[in-house]
Amino acid sequence: MTRIGVISDTHGSYAAIAACVKAAGAVDGWFHLGDYASDAKRLAQMTGLPVFSVLGNCDGFLPAACVEDSFDSKQKLISSERVVAVERARIFLCHGHHYDVDMGSWTLSYRAEELSAAAALYGHTHRPSLSAYGSVLLLNPGSPTFPRGMTKPGFAVLEVDGKDVNARLVTLGE
Repeated sequence: MTRIGVISDTHGSYAAIAACVKAAGAVDGWFHLGDYASDAKRLAQMTGLPVFSVLGNCDGFLPAACVEDSFDSKQKLISSERVVAVERARIFLCHGHHYDVDMGSWTLSYRAEELSAAAALYGHTHRPSLSAYGSVLLLNPGSPTFPRGMTKPGFAVLEVDGKDVNARLVTLGE
């Protein structure tokens, strides 16, 4: 089984990132879902683990050197979305703003199905969410820095066992 920490919308708060790392326990790597993608580099430095990230709506102004992360050689180009293979599962990563996730997750769900993804991970709303659309797991870890909608700071842990993908939301400070 592979365990991956999932974080989004960190907005430059290294203290929030460190709190997530501590609360996650033993994980095999991290996904950073944007806003600020440059925080992925700090996350990789803190943990020494692989970190895959995507750009969010607040990342467009960053110079290219600030958005580097620790991809393997096949994933060197950073973008607003990507599919990462974990064990035998395809995981779709995006920030969510291109899929209007503030209005619902159906467009994101359709895209994940087009990509034959077992899960679609997104941020942008700063609200944690865990649901399913058909066979696609939909996960938004919320924000450890600026939670919205009466939610608390948090992140998520994704567990992949072969083709099976499960997740749990983690609230910081509980």
